[in-house]
Order: sequence, then structure tokens, then C-alpha cells
Amino acid sequence: MKQERSAEEFQRMPVWKAVLKNALPAMVAMLMVLIYNLADTFFIGQTHDAYQVAAVSLATPVFLLFMAVGTLFGIGGTSVISRAMGEGRKEYAKRVCSFCMWACVFVGVVLSVLFLIFME
Repeated sequence: MKQERSAEEFQRMPVWKAVLKNALPAMVAMLMVLIYNLADTFFIGQTHDAYQVAAVSLATPVFLLFMAVGTLFGIGGTSVISRAMGEGRKEYAKRVCSFCMWACVFVGVVLSVLFLIFME
């Protein structure tokens, strides 16, 4: 019931408002990652150990690579899901959502294993 009401509200909502409602959480998440990285660098910088600061600087691109893969499936999947919902193909949208979620998990595990193997 609640899901149907939410879909109806989303269909009547102006496009700019719908985009903002979906994009705002992603922007907040990226901002939080930036703040987290700044805080890490600041507090680790207080130790006056250049190796620890370098470690944070080297780990950040790896973390951003994981985020990029998640964003790839998130934004691409959302586009396909929204088009399918607009066409009334709810089952297809559910399958796409499931694929995107499990693909993120699979790619995340594969990347983790590759990074662990080639860490040296």
C-alpha cells in the first residue's frame, strides 16, 4: 500500500523535484566521504608521521574506486529501473534492482580479492 502511494506521488512530482529527491542522498554521501577523508588526514597529520599520512593518501583512491563501481551500478540501474517503472514493467524493474545489488556485491568481492593479492 505504502509502496503504491509512493509510486503515485513520484509520478505526479515535477521532474526537478524527483531528481533532487534522488540525487540529494548521493551528494550527501559523497560529501561525507570528503569530510571523512579530511578528518582522517587532519588527525593522522597530528602524529607528525609522514608514512601514516601517505598511507591515507594512497588508500583514498582505492576507496573512491569502490565508490565509483557502486555509483556505476547505482546510477545506471536507477535509470533502467525508472524507465521500466514508467512503462509499468514492475517485475523487470525488480530484476534490474536485484541484478545491480548483487553485481555490486560480486564486483566488490572480486576487487577486494585482487587488491589483497596485489597489495605488495
